[in-house]
Amino acid sequence: MRHFYLIILCSVMGFLAGCVNATLPEHAVPKSIITEHIRAFNVGDVAAMAKMQHPDIEWLSVSGAKISLQVSGRDALAKNMTEYFKSPTRVTGNLRDWSVNAPFISVTEVANWTAKDGTKKSQSSLTVYELQDNLIRRVWYYPAVTN
Repeated sequence: MRHFYLIILCSVMGFLAGCVNATLPEHAVPKSIITEHIRAFNVGDVAAMAKMQHPDIEWLSVSGAKISLQVSGRDALAKNMTEYFKSPTRVTGNLRDWSVNAPFISVTEVANWTAKDGTKKSQSSLTVYELQDNLIRRVWYYPAVTN
């Protein structure tokens, strides 16, 4: 009889573990989309970035009580990023301090680059992403802080 209960307990635990694992990818999806987007940014791959962007993406800048639309639409953003990557200064980013409240994801983005005089520079800003259909629909950038 004891063996029977052990089998039942193991079966229930296996079922529960399966349920937990089934939900993990769903929670990981927003993070993976943002992570892949910044990875594509870091290598200057505009086409890869565009694959993660909603056709009607909006890129917004927040400053105090003012929100400015920087660019609207995947094609316009791709054009903007293509020009940006022509700059001789290579900026790379990394992400920390995640908060997922789907469809919104807030993260601290840290930008790093080397200035013309060889000095290493870094700044960070709070960024909020909104996902729609597993694509980046809106991005709100808050003022950057020098690290």
